[in-house]
Amino acid sequence: MGVDLKRIRKSRLNVQDGGGSNPSPLTMIIVTRNHHTVPFGKYFQIRWKEPMGREECPYLYRWTLIVLGYSVRLHHWLRSDDKRHFHDHSCNLISIVLKGHYFNCVPNNEKDLRTETAKWYAVSAGTAWFAKAKAKHFLVIPEQNGGVWTLLLQGRPYHKWGFYVLNKDIDQHVKWRPLRYFHKYGVIQGENYR
Repeated sequence: MGVDLKRIRKSRLNVQDGGGSNPSPLTMIIVTRNHHTVPFGKYFQIRWKEPMGREECPYLYRWTLIVLGYSVRLHHWLRSDDKRHFHDHSCNLISIVLKGHYFNCVPNNEKDLRTETAKWYAVSAGTAWFAKAKAKHFLVIPEQNGGVWTLLLQGRPYHKWGFYVLNKDIDQHVKWRPLRYFHKYGVIQGENYR
């Protein structure tokens, strides 16, 4: 009776079948969705074509390389961010549009976090912009052939990101972490969402 090394490797390393090529043994050691199960995964990761949003119609595909906490991400945007509320990020970032264009929507001022009053800035191919982790925004992806491709350079995370939701009791926007936010409001980026 032989040992099924392939099955053991997959169960120990949390590597999932489906989509993409067969990984080499080296790739299997470092590719993961859960860095706690892989040696050095906290310091070095490669994530390949992660669908973001609904499984049946992702709004974004993401390829990620993480080295010592810094990351480089290639994004293929198909639909807009969640536009109901502004969100921030876990780290400072530089976004470079490689192909296509989008609108980076930011609050009119720090006290007015209504998305209806947002300032829209057009960002086209060849343009780069910088944002601090605590900068609030959302992206609007106009309908275009092939979506938008961006390269994102991120520093080390130092801040827990979230969505800024109006608390009507105190008439202020408060941060909700993603799990709470999507549990209450759901994911809206379906097939016809722009």
